[in-house]
Amino acid sequence: PALVNPDIAPSKPNSWTGSLLVAEIFDETPAVKTFRLTDPTGGKLPFNYLPGQFVTVTVVPVGVPVKRSYTIASSPTRRDSCEITVKHEEKGTVSHYLHTKLHEGDYVQVTGPSGKFTFTETDADSVVLIGGGVGITPMMSVIRYLTDRSWKKDIFLLYACKNEESVIFREEIEYLRKRYPNLHVLIVLSGIDGGLTSPEGVYRAGHLSKELIAEHVPGLATRRIHLCGPAPMMDAVKAILHELNVPGEQIRVELFPSPPPTPTLLTPAERQQTPAAEAGGASQAGTAVVTFVRSNKTALLTPEKTILEAPEEVGVNIDYSCRVRTCGVCKTRLLSGNVTMAVEDALDDDDRAKRIILACQAKATEPVTVDA
Repeated sequence: PALVNPDIAPSKPNSWTGSLLVAEIFDETPAVKTFRLTDPTGGKLPFNYLPGQFVTVTVVPVGVPVKRSYTIASSPTRRDSCEITVKHEEKGTVSHYLHTKLHEGDYVQVTGPSGKFTFTETDADSVVLIGGGVGITPMMSVIRYLTDRSWKKDIFLLYACKNEESVIFREEIEYLRKRYPNLHVLIVLSGIDGGLTSPEGVYRAGHLSKELIAEHVPGLATRRIHLCGPAPMMDAVKAILHELNVPGEQIRVELFPSPPPTPTLLTPAERQQTPAAEAGGASQAGTAVVTFVRSNKTALLTPEKTILEAPEEVGVNIDYSCRVRTCGVCKTRLLSGNVTMAVEDALDDDDRAKRIILACQAKATEPVTVDA
């Protein structure tokens, strides 16, 4: 169906790449920052997006471009900027760079928009947003959008965190909850036993349980549900929703995976001097060799490493965006050998017939050759 607001009809996936200005940086929690990005010329944002979509950020820590995708947490109703909210992961190459090297007034390369984990006022008569940790970001985009649009239907936010200090957007959530009576909020804190200082009825100690969800969301099985967060939390909540007889077609999910293994970030000169086997790490059981035909290079492929991660160590570029199988940017042709893929959502029957694989998902324990 057509959007109620045609002015935010989304741009084609990953149709824009360029530099955006870091206009402001906000500290959300001790480990989370929000980066407000604007057009360097002072005009409107050079692309349109829907609430829940993401952009891909490219940084160059030591001469080697590295990409990561981050959900846009802001509302597309605000056309002059977009905001990404990033947790500083201990082993996250890009998140560490953003938190420690990026300052207001700097520029950052962005590609976008992308993603299908979206919700607008035409999609359903109500929405249940269940997030964990930094998985609040697509939910916040939806909440900001719907409240900006004065949507009158029910919005339920169920948010799981460790403690009050780690609640991202805490003050804004409380402000919006008080301002909009159709926004119903439950925040569950797993790292405390009691002694909450926050509003009674909004915060609970413990975990998201079957009883809490059923108590907070009447008529749950009839509502659209969006679920985003770490894998263990997602698995637990999906099991609860199944027990509560929620039809699978009512549930939309987006996984916020742990940061992928950090590649050995060699400079171009170092890569020329480093044999592929040495760059890929010590040999181990199950290690295979992947050959990149067009680049005339090889790399080691350990059992836990994907075909997208292997070439980063030897200077072969396979384009990508989301790294979590949704965008299809990393589609690559498999010329020989076999791979396994945990998820193939971005492939169609024609892709499979042509032996197209998703490099971000493909793993192998035997020699393979790809067209890259």
